[in-house]
Amino acid sequence: MAAAQSTVYFSDFEADGGGWAASGVNGDWERGSPTGVVGSDIGGSGGPEPTGGFSGDFVWGTVIGGLHGVGSDEQLSQNFDFSGLTDITLSFQEWIDTGSSTFDMASVIVNGDELYLSDGGPTQWREVSLDLDAYAGLSSVDVTFNFTSTTVVERMGWYIDDVEITAVPAPASLALLGLGGLAAARRRR
Repeated sequence: MAAAQSTVYFSDFEADGGGWAASGVNGDWERGSPTGVVGSDIGGSGGPEPTGGFSGDFVWGTVIGGLHGVGSDEQLSQNFDFSGLTDITLSFQEWIDTGSSTFDMASVIVNGDELYLSDGGPTQWREVSLDLDAYAGLSSVDVTFNFTSTTVVERMGWYIDDVEITAVPAPASLALLGLGGLAAARRRR
């Protein structure tokens, strides 16, 4: 019988930013409570942004209550320790309005590998789930939500909520001893 996955990280961003760090050319990533503004009402295209989060009020988004910058390259990143973990899954809720991937691009990059490229819609909450088992056992795994935009059209952007990482912890004896330590322990018997 396979061991069940358990949650090793979760944030709905209600209390704080969940440990994520925002960077980029325009500083577009913001933690806040979106109000449902429509892009065409504020001089852009598309929309609306969500009203609140998938659960609760707060999200990370590329400009809350406004339009993301033109020519942006924005990252929302965090480093995780996957030592002693297997069967790792990243899931999150997204609300996106990028005008399809021909204008703006929203992707998830893990240790430099692009694992997800959003199709740009629809403008409603939907779950994305990514298999991160290729990074099992690594002590340093960078997870980045990356948003880039052209200078053609300003739309509402990308909103992220309820980020969760689930995994199966390795048995405690193997995780603590490591393979070399396990062999040494067997020799001492």
